[in-house]
Amino acid sequence: MKPIDAAKMCTCRDRDCPNHPANHDQGCTPCILKNLTQREIPSCFFNLAGGTAGLDSFYFEDFARRVLGENTK
Repeated sequence: MKPIDAAKMCTCRDRDCPNHPANHDQGCTPCILKNLTQREIPSCFFNLAGGTAGLDSFYFEDFARRVLGENTK
């Protein structure tokens, strides 16, 4: 199986983030580690579930609301 280029696959628009795969050679691992330690979901999941517009945070609960189609907190 051919290795995946995480920098090309990543849908995160924050390319200045030190955890973005374009900024190192560790793939998605630093981003996932950062998000899990803060009880957050990576923005790529939000992008798949309708985007990040209108969000102030990326917590598990925010993701659940986004997936369920609830736009209010």
